[in-house]
Amino acid sequence: MKSISAAISAAAIIVLTASCNIKPANHYEFEDLTTVTVVRDTTIYGICGSASTATRLQLITDSEDTVYIDVDDARKAGKVMPDYKLGSNLCVITDTTRTRALMVINKDCLLGEWVIPSPYDGSTPSGIVIKDNGDAESFGQQGDIVYKSWRIFNGQLQIVETRDDDTDIYTTHTYDIVRVTPDSLYLSNANEDETFEFGRFVPEPEEDLGITFDDEDDDAYMINW
Repeated sequence: MKSISAAISAAAIIVLTASCNIKPANHYEFEDLTTVTVVRDTTIYGICGSASTATRLQLITDSEDTVYIDVDDARKAGKVMPDYKLGSNLCVITDTTRTRALMVINKDCLLGEWVIPSPYDGSTPSGIVIKDNGDAESFGQQGDIVYKSWRIFNGQLQIVETRDDDTDIYTTHTYDIVRVTPDSLYLSNANEDETFEFGRFVPEPEEDLGITFDDEDDDAYMINW
């Protein structure tokens, strides 16, 4: 009896094992399963309202909501760049509760033409134009680099560029914002251990050649027919 029971058990195991190895016709195997983590941007864009104080910001958002954000920690950490006033356009990076600011960037000071000495000859300025609508443009002697757009993403500045070679290949560069003032912009690229110091573009004054024109009577230039 024991040998028969053992044989039946062994047969059952074989059948069960075989049935476990049978795959449906539409079965697909995925050897590498990757968990995708969605990183959400916590930047809020808006205008500084009249009820703002040194530690509490009233922000009228671009979606016309009014929110109140604690900026005390950001101010103590030197992450209010630069200070703002009533009516300032701001980019506020918050924690997950969206009630405490980690960084406040005065967007009015971020916009405009930023230049650094040209890498080609060290004198001709080159840089980027940051526009209010999220567009960006190359400025000065940039070779074949064409800047297309920008955004603040969780406190970092992301700039999209392409090449002027009709390849339609776009690259996104991400920079840490070290400091913003009305006249200077400091960015760092942690991956490449680089720091970039931009200044405002100031047009060179036109050279005075010392040429003056006499204010003579217009009748002297009249043609008599």
